[in-house]
Amino acid sequence: MTTSLNNTIPARDAGKQQVHFSRFTVAYNETGIASGVQKATLPSGAIIIGTDVHVSASFNADSTNVLTVGSNSTQLDNVIASGDVTEGSVALTKDVSPTGTALGPLSADTTFYGKYTQTGPTVATSGAATVIIKYIPPR
Repeated sequence: MTTSLNNTIPARDAGKQQVHFSRFTVAYNETGIASGVQKATLPSGAIIIGTDVHVSASFNADSTNVLTVGSNSTQLDNVIASGDVTEGSVALTKDVSPTGTALGPLSADTTFYGKYTQTGPTVATSGAATVIIKYIPPR
């Protein structure tokens, strides 16, 4: 798993009883994206209620394009898994449910990573998505 220089992203908590969210982008050409890039940290006790993904520029590798988001080891797919999003089309995918340890409540402050992998003889020259993880903090 690749980490950035900023490896202490604080857990987000607005201090009110409301749905919180963490919004971040994933791009095909980010350094380290093929093994995962740290994107967000959610607080201990949080429950993820769904994740939306807006593909704003289609990922265009020749054979396969796979965007995943997660906290589980090297798979990084317990929030957005392979097949949850159509990476090759500009579109909005709404309310993808988490799985495994992301199903919550989270047992500790948990860092989530974005990951993009591709196959084919022609590598991607475009691809960007905004990911919105919606969650309820433990109040």
